[in-house]
Amino acid sequence: MSRSRTIVLILAFSSFLYASAQEKRSFWDHGIGKFLKSADDMLDRWQEEGVDTNYIRKPKLSRMVYLGYYGYFQQHDMTFPVLVNNADIPLDGQYMPPNMSEKKYMATDMHTYQTEFELGIDWRGISLELPIPIRNRYSMSFGLAKNGSVWGARIRYKSLKNMEGVLDDAFNQGMSQWKRNVDNQTNDPAVTSESTIPAGKMDLKIFYVEGYYVFNHKKFSLAAGAYGDMVQKRSAGSLFVMGNYYQSTFGANTLFNHERDEFRNWKLSFGPGYGYNWSINEGKVCIHMSVIPMISIFNHLVHKYDDSSERLRWSNYDTHYYDAVDNGKSRFVFNYFGRFAVSYSFDRFLLNFLFNYRQYLYRNNADTEINNRDFDAQVNIGMRF
Repeated sequence: MSRSRTIVLILAFSSFLYASAQEKRSFWDHGIGKFLKSADDMLDRWQEEGVDTNYIRKPKLSRMVYLGYYGYFQQHDMTFPVLVNNADIPLDGQYMPPNMSEKKYMATDMHTYQTEFELGIDWRGISLELPIPIRNRYSMSFGLAKNGSVWGARIRYKSLKNMEGVLDDAFNQGMSQWKRNVDNQTNDPAVTSESTIPAGKMDLKIFYVEGYYVFNHKKFSLAAGAYGDMVQKRSAGSLFVMGNYYQSTFGANTLFNHERDEFRNWKLSFGPGYGYNWSINEGKVCIHMSVIPMISIFNHLVHKYDDSSERLRWSNYDTHYYDAVDNGKSRFVFNYFGRFAVSYSFDRFLLNFLFNYRQYLYRNNADTEINNRDFDAQVNIGMRF
């Protein structure tokens, strides 16, 4: 090969390398590359913007990939007294079970759960997760959350049709005993027991929107305490304020006095709370605890029903069976949100445990009660980069 030809090839190859290098460098200077770099720089500034760096700092490596185990548990129970009087039922009162007054109530207790793994990436406090279901009893579940150190918000919808539960139909069992007493002319007491509710008899839909504000966000970081996104160098606490709108619809098929009953509860709650981050070894270990009690400033229950077939009914019996549900006035109740978390950092790794608890209650002056509680727990192990 001649010298001139060799020189031409070397120059051409050098030009190719230079062009390639220019092309790689220009990705971050134009178009989508420039936008991504600007967004990354902005998130980097936001992490420490407005905080006291004597108490809070961002991790040296503030991007992380992680694997997590998540578990969710939903519990719902309802109890109401049956306000049917002896005169409402055309049976001979002298054969009434002597303990019938103790059996005039109906109660359900049901629960379900979901477990999954999640692969995720945390990019300067913004997380994207890919769920890998293990056991899913939820028919549908959607959520969107912004968990910031200053303020946060969450929207959640859940539909549950495969719930397990038990029915304590003491009133109906007492009525059956009354009929047997009339037939046999005896006065035997009613002996009742709980029974497992078959699949497909119950369903539950839940929707809520909540938001919070942290007052001492300059020294206290919720992101550090709950998720390990920041580092709480020195222990600190803060007052919170939280508002919550919540609604639930509990459906029951042939469990009570109709073929289909729906109990719809709406509530609006508001309240202050307190959180604390206990920092050990300048944030290498952080233990977080917070609780926010909320007052229900609006709490309303509506009962709807459906009967598609003709059935023999006693008019007064039907009229008073649901009186405690339909005519009661709501009572003052507290709802609660609580959180406990532990984060442990070692080298470039983070081990994090987080537990959340929510409680929504309904009470009225006729002693109807609805207790709705959900728990979720997660364990994450992440590697920062």
